[in-house]
Amino acid sequence: MQKYNPPNSQAPDFKGKVVGNDQTDINGMAIRVLPSKVQERTFDLLGAKPKVMDLSEVLPAVKAGTLDAQENPFFNTVTYGVHTFHRFHTATNHFYLSRPIFLHRPTFDAWPIALQKEMCAAVRDAVAFQRRLHIQEEEDAMIAIRNAGGEIVELRPEQHQSFVTAVAPIYGEARNQYGQALLSLANL
Repeated sequence: MQKYNPPNSQAPDFKGKVVGNDQTDINGMAIRVLPSKVQERTFDLLGAKPKVMDLSEVLPAVKAGTLDAQENPFFNTVTYGVHTFHRFHTATNHFYLSRPIFLHRPTFDAWPIALQKEMCAAVRDAVAFQRRLHIQEEEDAMIAIRNAGGEIVELRPEQHQSFVTAVAPIYGEARNQYGQALLSLANL
């Protein structure tokens, strides 16, 4: 496992409990998730009590004791100050969230070939830059977490496997909902 999260992957932060022995460590914990049925279902399968809420609601809920955990890259955790309230941070790498770059195909196709090539090169350069920047931001955030007295738990392969096994039903659910033709585009 890497010392940092891959670009845009997630790491839950836990208020008062080390999570990492296996996925049963989060049984019954109230955890903030994005407004995403996949995230909500994932934490449901892990035994947590997922709560869909805006990030601005996290700190008040943590302070009030109504939220046990939240999931975010380390950088977001530090940016919003959650690391000063949650001591334990577990690098589970449970999601990969990406930000697509969209172009209007007819407009792109109408551009001169030289401009199309430059645009493609600029996008490749921007993505590579963002990924390098994210890695540095995550490493800096890990330092900030540790400097604030936080602990970062990195899962051993067998510990990670317990999380993978617990959420395995989501793949069958996706196949039933979306069909194999669509999922094969993502090699699932």
